[in-house]
Amino acid sequence: MNQKILKRTKTTPAKTIPLPQLKQPKGKPADQKKLSVKNAIIAFALFSAVIIIWQWNRTPETLPIKPAGIQTETSAAVATAPGMEMATSGATVPAGVMSTASAGGGSTNNAAGAEGGGLIIADVRITPSQPLATDTMKAVVTLAGGDATGINLTYQWKINDQSIFEATDIVLKDKPLKRRDRISVVATALRDGIAGPPAESKTVVIYSTPPSLEMKVVTPQVRLGLPVEIQLTGAAPDGDKVVFSLISPFVEGMMIAGNTGKIVWTPQRVLPGKLKFGAAATDTDGNKTMKIFELDMGIEPGP
Repeated sequence: MNQKILKRTKTTPAKTIPLPQLKQPKGKPADQKKLSVKNAIIAFALFSAVIIIWQWNRTPETLPIKPAGIQTETSAAVATAPGMEMATSGATVPAGVMSTASAGGGSTNNAAGAEGGGLIIADVRITPSQPLATDTMKAVVTLAGGDATGINLTYQWKINDQSIFEATDIVLKDKPLKRRDRISVVATALRDGIAGPPAESKTVVIYSTPPSLEMKVVTPQVRLGLPVEIQLTGAAPDGDKVVFSLISPFVEGMMIAGNTGKIVWTPQRVLPGKLKFGAAATDTDGNKTMKIFELDMGIEPGP
C-alpha cells in the first residue's frame, strides 16, 4: 500500500475589516421627535403670518357708515360721459338707508362694488362760491365714471365743521347764517345698496351784505370859487366799519375823507348840465358798493 504523505498545511485565519460606524445624533429618540414637531410648528406659523399680511394689504378699507334713521334727500344722477356734471331730481331715499352694508364680509364687497360700479365722486363744490347769508347754497357733484344709471346721491351739510343732521337736501336753505360762517357739504353715491366713498367739498365763507351808499349836498348853492361840501353816508348790515372812496368818473380837484365820507370840491369854471362823479363804500370783508352821483351845476357867480 502506498502511503500517502499528507502535508500539513498551515491555515491563516482571514482578517476582519471593521466597517465605519455612523454617528448617531445625540439625545434620546423622544427628544429628536420633539425637535421635528417644533420645526414644523414654526414653519406653519411663518407661512400663516405671510398669508395674513398679504390678505390684510389687499383688503379695501371699510367705508364709514352713515347713522341710521336719518331721512336724506337724494338726487337721481344722469351722466353720459366721464366727468359730466350731475343732473339731479328730487328722489327721496327711505329713512334708515346706510351708506355701507352691515358689518362682516359686506364691507369688502361694498368697496369693490363702489369702484366697479362708478360710485367714485370726482368733485363736490358749492354754488355760489362767495355766498351771502341770504343766499341759497347748492351742492354740485361730478362722478368719476360716466355711467350714472340708478345712482342716488345723499348730502350732509356742515356749518363751522359741525354736521347739521337735518340739513340733508341738495340745497342749504332756511338756516341762520352769519358773516364768516364756514360751509361745506359731504356727498355719497349709492347704487343697489352699495355706497361709494364720501367726498367733501371745499369750504366756502359767508360774506356780509354790501354796505349802503347815499349822497347829500350840504352846501345849499354851488358857487364859482367857493368850496362845495358833499356828505356820503353808508352802513354795513353787520355794523362793520365802512370806508369811502372816489372812483371813475373823477372830477378835477374833488377830494374825499375816507373815514367820514366828506367830500370837498371847489368849482373853478362853469360846467354845462349835470356833473357826474363816482364813489364807493367798502366794508372790512371787501364787499363794495359803487354808485355814480350827479350834481346840478346851476352855478352862481361868487360874491
